[in-house]
Amino acid sequence: MSSSNINKQVLEFAAAHGGVVTADFLAELGFTRNMIDGRVRRHGWTGTGRGAYRVIPARDSVDWLRSVVAVVDRATVSHEAAAELHRIRRVPWGRAVVTAHSRTTHDFGPVEFHRAHDLLDWHRTVVGGLPVTTIERTVVDLAKTRSVRHIGAIVDDLVSSQRLNLDALEAVARCVARRGKPGSVTMRTVLQSRLGIDRSESELERRGRKLIADAGLPLPHSEYPIPWAPYRRFDDAYPSIRLAIEWDSIRYHGTLSSFDADRERDRLVILHDWRILRFTWKDVMEHPDRVVQTIAELLDRVAERSPLN
Repeated sequence: MSSSNINKQVLEFAAAHGGVVTADFLAELGFTRNMIDGRVRRHGWTGTGRGAYRVIPARDSVDWLRSVVAVVDRATVSHEAAAELHRIRRVPWGRAVVTAHSRTTHDFGPVEFHRAHDLLDWHRTVVGGLPVTTIERTVVDLAKTRSVRHIGAIVDDLVSSQRLNLDALEAVARCVARRGKPGSVTMRTVLQSRLGIDRSESELERRGRKLIADAGLPLPHSEYPIPWAPYRRFDDAYPSIRLAIEWDSIRYHGTLSSFDADRERDRLVILHDWRILRFTWKDVMEHPDRVVQTIAELLDRVAERSPLN
């Protein structure tokens, strides 16, 4: 291969990867260590850390990002940079941010590195040829440094434009969240206000479950994973008869978005041949006998071999 053809391939590779060329690619072209050193001395190539050289100066943050993902294994554009690529409103643009599975010693100028061991394959997508965190994972990452109000506004924008599914967002949040991790409380608060979900047992749930126990009825499974959406939960369920119970606290079910989420959940329950009973604080406190009777009648139908469907 002629020298001009080699130079052309080097420049084409660099142009497609933010100005850098990897040592592996140079080896494929037949470059030796001495040849690379000569380019460094005569043409101003600069090493970027491990096995890569900057051949063309980076023009902007996207070039820096392309450089990183070309060199760092599984480096993924994230946080504000991912928000820019996804065109998420309400997030300042212009920052070059990536998440990698370990810290690196690469020199990538203004690129901000984050370390993570919980960046799973289903948290990644591709935008403009770059590996990028999904919209759901991007929102969860942004919650680390933003208020509940700010993240709530971002989520509402994305949901209204049908670019974000709250169930999918909750799935990522539950996967990533852990005690003490920045953003976990913010994300949980935002989701609770929109999905009507409280993962801790509420006073209404405690009282409702006590009614069932005191009546001598079979005890349901609490926080039962929804079969068609296992990252979400029914408050209580009798899975053998496909009966779900929701204790509807006004605190978590009183917003318009939560009301809509409840209606969608009810439709899916019917489509999957389940039934759902919803009891409010007033039901439990003022009409406890009615609550017990309703549950008992449905349980009796099964005992009598009467079909529920």
